[in-house]
Amino acid sequence: MKRMSLFVLFLFFTGFLFGQSFNHVTVIDTSFDNGSLGGWGPRGSVQQGLERVELDTSVKRSGAASMRISNRTKTWQGPVHKLTDNAVAGDVYSMSAWIYYNEGPAMSPFVLSVQRSFKDTSKAHAYQNITSFQVRRGEWTEIKTEYTVGADPTQASIWVYFELPFKEDHLVTPNDRITFWMDDIKFIKLDPASRPKAELNIPNLADIWAPHFDIGTAVTRDEVDFSSPTAQILMKHFTVLVAGNEQKMESIQPEEGKFDWAPADAIINFGEMTGMRFRWHTLVWHTQNPAWLFQESANSTRTVSRNVLNQRLRTYIQTVMRRYRGRVESYDVVNEVLSDRSGLRTGAEGSRWHEILGPEYIDNAFRWAKEADPTAQLVINDYNLESDTRKRQEMFNLVKGMKERGVPVDAIGIQMHINIRTPSVQQIRETIELFASLGVKVMVTELDISIYTSDTEPIKNVTPALLLEQAQRYKDIFAMLREQSQKGNLADMVVIWGTTDHTSWKNDFPVRGRTDAPLLFDGRYQSKPAFWALVQPTRVQGLR
Repeated sequence: MKRMSLFVLFLFFTGFLFGQSFNHVTVIDTSFDNGSLGGWGPRGSVQQGLERVELDTSVKRSGAASMRISNRTKTWQGPVHKLTDNAVAGDVYSMSAWIYYNEGPAMSPFVLSVQRSFKDTSKAHAYQNITSFQVRRGEWTEIKTEYTVGADPTQASIWVYFELPFKEDHLVTPNDRITFWMDDIKFIKLDPASRPKAELNIPNLADIWAPHFDIGTAVTRDEVDFSSPTAQILMKHFTVLVAGNEQKMESIQPEEGKFDWAPADAIINFGEMTGMRFRWHTLVWHTQNPAWLFQESANSTRTVSRNVLNQRLRTYIQTVMRRYRGRVESYDVVNEVLSDRSGLRTGAEGSRWHEILGPEYIDNAFRWAKEADPTAQLVINDYNLESDTRKRQEMFNLVKGMKERGVPVDAIGIQMHINIRTPSVQQIRETIELFASLGVKVMVTELDISIYTSDTEPIKNVTPALLLEQAQRYKDIFAMLREQSQKGNLADMVVIWGTTDHTSWKNDFPVRGRTDAPLLFDGRYQSKPAFWALVQPTRVQGLR
């Protein structure tokens, strides 16, 4: 009976039940057997050292020929093909291809990416990695994925290309310049009727946890398109939104004196129409800053003076917070200011803020934020606080000193990018209770639970056993958070860093070419055991 039900379900989703068929459109279909590259060409230029993209009859997966990509000098050089001249938000493309190489490392990562142009031809192209995958030397490897066109009315054409993980030119090694072959490449534009849809006939995550805290998530501008499956998940299950990248300084103020509010506004407008609360991530960070920020206006080769940078920082913080006063209630004022070695992050670890302004920039940022919006919750946010005892103590000492100096810090944000094994629940509990003893709230700001326990683990298959282990971990963590909320130690929101696995920042990080599955919903917008562990644990067989 079960086997028959699964078969019927298969027929339904493949479009054959009761004679139904889908109108898929094949847009790229190249097997290279007709003596043509079928529209594929090199990404480089003559000035950049043009790679060679050519037919090869000596190496092929099937048929008479394949495409050989050689003479590569940069990681991003590879074959490119136009996908569409009419980018339509929500269009979904099914993508498959075979890749092979026979010299170099035993295993090599590859990346499938897209390049987007815009109706305003003066605007620079945008680039996005779609998926990464590992190929074993000497073996033809198939890659399969889906790509959904984002909701950007200004976009025009889209190209697809294959590359190796990006490195700056001076870091490129021979292993990054390998020759590789491709065959049997097929991209299909899916019929809208066949696209994956959000699973909606399930319990509401936010409602279940409302007695203890709101549940938030990080989003992109594309995900708040009301027609997208992600937006359906957001409106059903989450009550707090924060931008993954659109609220960082390089996005908000790309040029001196010029603010671009559109991406952040799109997220906030969506949330306001659906009754959500907002966090801001982040006002001050050592990375993702525009280049002009640390340069003299009249001479970009010279470092900005201390006085000018202080003024720029104050202007930026207060411009942002006055614009969103009464709308955004919680801000990561400073983010990741602690060193991975000892003390504060300095210029040696990439903080131009510390290098030019010294440590007082942290206190100043909070004071200027309080001036701009006295009602906002002001948070200092960092990672590994729950797992690194040295860093945890240094955050305690830092905030203790800030409180003694009268700096208006309201909460400590613990990011909690953790994994299925570590740190222990008790370590996290001790971290929360230590910070709460300072008289501040503790906020979980970026929670996800990786299926990998180290940077050396190879790509894993996402098995039922692995998903059960992850579900148990989510259940145990949230039980502890509920306890801490009842004690009054926790802020009134817990933020998960992303909605579905296929858009998680953990894909391709910290290991290039390795995908992850750290969230509550999978890449097809379906609930995972981890979700059910939080809303109806008895449904997950084997859960303790």
